Amino acid sequence: MSNEGYLGRELYSERMFPTKYDVLAYEVISRKTRVQIFQQVSSMLRTFTFRSKHDDIGSFYYGLMSNLKRRKGVTDFADLLSKASIQEMNRRSTKDYGVFSRDKDEGEFFKLLIYADEKDYLLILDMIDLLSYSVLERFKKGSSEKIDELINEVFRHNGIGYELVKGHVIHKGNEITHLEIIRPALLYLSDPLYSTANKEMLDAFSKFRENKFKDAIHQANKAFESTMKIIIHKNNWSIVNRNPKKKSPSVQAASANLLIDTILEHAQLNLLIDTTLEHGDLEKFHKTALEGMRNSLQTLASLRNAHGGHGEGNEIIETHKRHCEFALHMTASNIIYLIKTYG
Repeated sequence: MSNEGYLGRELYSERMFPTKYDVLAYEVISRKTRVQIFQQVSSMLRTFTFRSKHDDIGSFYYGLMSNLKRRKGVTDFADLLSKASIQEMNRRSTKDYGVFSRDKDEGEFFKLLIYADEKDYLLILDMIDLLSYSVLERFKKGSSEKIDELINEVFRHNGIGYELVKGHVIHKGNEITHLEIIRPALLYLSDPLYSTANKEMLDAFSKFRENKFKDAIHQANKAFESTMKIIIHKNNWSIVNRNPKKKSPSVQAASANLLIDTILEHAQLNLLIDTTLEHGDLEKFHKTALEGMRNSLQTLASLRNAHGGHGEGNEIIETHKRHCEFALHMTASNIIYLIKTYG
C-alpha cells in the first residue's frame, strides 16, 4: 500500500514481508482486493471536488450504476450475480465489509463489486474501468490520476495483472514488457495529437481482454498506421509517389508501405542520437529500423488473417493469446520509436 497518510500507512507485516508475485493473476480477482478498492476509493472520493456544484456522491453513484445497468442490459444489479452470490449477499450484513454510506446506489455498487464471483473478472474489471472513467468525467482535474494510482497500488499489492492508465484498464502481461513498452506507448499516445491512434490502441487492449484476438490485432494495426499518418501530417511531408503516372494519394488514403517510404525519405537525421556513429551508419540504422516496421506491418496482417476464429480448447486459445500479445507488444515498441524519433 502507499505509505502516504493514515489509511495508506503499511502495516508491520507489509513492511517486513513485502508481497511479491512472480505470476500475476488475470482471471481471478480476490474479494480482499475488491474490498480494499471500495474502502479506499470511497474514502478518497469524499475529499475530491466535483466539476459541477449540482453533483454529490449520491448522484455520482447513481450515474455510475445507471450506466453499468444500461451497458449490461439489466434493470437490477442483482441480475448480474449468480444465485449463490445472491444467497451469500442476503446472509451477510454490508457492515461486515465496511460500507461507509447508506446511499442506495453506492450500496448497489458495493454489493455488486464485493459479491460477484471472483472468477467473474470481466464484470469486476468493467466496474473498475467505469469507476475510473466516471471520476475522470465528474471530478476536477487530478482526481482521476489519484484514483488510478490508488487502485493500481491495490492491484500491485495483490498480484493482479492489470493497471489503470488514463482511465482505462490495461492487461499488464509480462511485468517488464508492460513497464518498458506498453505503458510508455500509451503515455505517448495520450497526447491529444495522437487521439485517433490512442483510441485504436486502447480498443486493441479491450478486444484482447475479451479474447477477441483477431479484432485486437486489427486495431493494433490501425493504431500503427494512424501514428505514421499523424507524424507525416505533423511534419508536413508529401506522400512519396513511386509511380509518376499516378497522382500521389492523400495521407489518409496512403497504404502502409507508402507511409513508411514517406517517413524514410523525408525524415531528417538531426535528432539526439549517438553522435559517435558515422552519418552513413545513422542513415543505415534508420533505414533498417523502418524496414523492420514494414515487416512488422506484414506480420500483423498475417497474424490477423491467421486468427479468424478462437478455436476450441485451452491449447488453441492460449496459442492465439500468445500471438496477440506479441502483436500488441511489437506495435507498442514501433509506436514508441516513431514518436520519439519523428513525432
